[in-house]
Amino acid sequence: MSLLTEQLNEEHAKLQPHVDELRIVADDAPQIPPSALRSRVRREYEFLLREFIPHMDAEQETLHPVMERLLRDRHPRSPLAHTHQEIRGLIDALGALSEPGGVVGTAWQLETRRALYQLFSLLKIHLAEEELFTPILEAELSEAEDVGLAAQLEFGAPPPTSGREGRALEPCPARVRSCRPPSWASS
Repeated sequence: MSLLTEQLNEEHAKLQPHVDELRIVADDAPQIPPSALRSRVRREYEFLLREFIPHMDAEQETLHPVMERLLRDRHPRSPLAHTHQEIRGLIDALGALSEPGGVVGTAWQLETRRALYQLFSLLKIHLAEEELFTPILEAELSEAEDVGLAAQLEFGAPPPTSGREGRALEPCPARVRSCRPPSWASS
């Protein structure tokens, strides 16, 4: 197993329990008080900001261009970039839904569960797609390229940035771009 593959596997092993926790929290939502639900959602939101977004940015900036080169531009980055945008939008929505002092009720609980389930599904697919890259990387990269790419990834290196703009991520709701507030939030 290459150094890069080992690093990717370790990173995914660290992220997977939190991805699974999104579904567990969504499943538990109807049985727990709103304050406990909000707290659990906030904890996962903060993990996603602190760990998953830097993971996603590191792979997008480092791994995806290499994959595109190795696949001779047959695997366009635009679908991956679109998926990253969708993931960010759902993370932003979780941040807004977990803000202290917001309105809670049936609509809030349903919107929270929807966001949790959608994010869970998207992240499971995202991680599985990334795992499809490892055999290609192992087969096509030289040992020096493998070691160099592993060193460039720097998973979890603070502070997380948004990638293209290079600005530090701000907590929700200031960064909400792609999600409309739920209809009940204006009342």
